[in-house]
Amino acid sequence: MTDKPVTPRDSASILIIRDGEVHASYGRLQILMVKRHRNIKFAGGAYVFPGGKLDAADRAIEEQKEGNGCADVPDDFYGFRYAALREVFEETGLIIGTKDGQPIGEGLRRELADEYRGDFLANRINLADFLARSGVSFDMGDCVPFAHWITPKIYPIRFDTRFFLCVAPVGQVPSPDGHEITEVEWMHPMTLVEESDGDLMFPTMMNLKKLGQARTVAEALKLLAERQIVTVMPEVVTGDKRRFRKIPDDAGYEDVDQSRTRAAIDINKG
Repeated sequence: MTDKPVTPRDSASILIIRDGEVHASYGRLQILMVKRHRNIKFAGGAYVFPGGKLDAADRAIEEQKEGNGCADVPDDFYGFRYAALREVFEETGLIIGTKDGQPIGEGLRRELADEYRGDFLANRINLADFLARSGVSFDMGDCVPFAHWITPKIYPIRFDTRFFLCVAPVGQVPSPDGHEITEVEWMHPMTLVEESDGDLMFPTMMNLKKLGQARTVAEALKLLAERQIVTVMPEVVTGDKRRFRKIPDDAGYEDVDQSRTRAAIDINKG
């Protein structure tokens, strides 16, 4: 048996936001959350951001499409945006992009989802196939780096995750894939934190809190532009008979209070 840490898997996740109905305490900002099937081993039954593991083909596509908003991406985020947007289409049916240079409305989105989404989920086509056959171009410039988290070394399942922020395409209606994802729902970030009853994963909870510092889409984008992204690999510390997580003070997460979430660490849940 070895104590060598598990190598984290590269993954991408995306926070899709919009201005919705006004909340008395939290403004108009809403985020699209997806609920994972309860039988999935990792984070089963939890609300998460759309996302998943990076495929080698995702990075290759971004390398082929230099100039499509790539210059503004930090080196350690390069290649991850196509993975994030691919997962968005698979899990929610949303297409953050254009076709023939025009925005994709709900009617066209539904046609494209009907034609290609099932093949994606069945692994009959990959992202390169979809982009070539459909004529869709992803809007890389609208997919902005938001955070970078690495699972602590003590965990048996680890991820090296780049989080992105993106404004929801106007008029498109999300739907769950019915396999990994059973529900999709627009929520106010801090409402989900307060009502979570301890079932949010720590990175999800902290990034909701970070996003919840804004009250509108415009304010969220402004705050993000003013901050530098600091990589977070939580430090696991012991206190009062339980283990807790600490993160860098300069990472942009003002409140690290874990009282409303699963504060004590469950190695199998994250």
